[in-house]
Amino acid sequence: MSDSGKVFEWRVSEEFCPNEEDSGSIVLWIFSNGAKIDEGDVVAEFMVQKITHELLAPTSGHLDIKLEPEIEAFKGDLLALIHM
Repeated sequence: MSDSGKVFEWRVSEEFCPNEEDSGSIVLWIFSNGAKIDEGDVVAEFMVQKITHELLAPTSGHLDIKLEPEIEAFKGDLLALIHM
């Protein structure tokens, strides 16, 4: 799956959950597990306080989803791995 052997850990950012008590959840993964994604692709929708945000791929690679939709997540929680 990986060309370079490098893996990026994609985590819930402070941008969406600035405080420890803030949480959100994936509404929808637009790409399926194992899909090739490019940096800047809209990969998922993430909801915080009833507002849906688009999650843009931070890097290119193959998507390895770790957080299923509708599971509560907090700042720093792992969303997915991206195998570069």
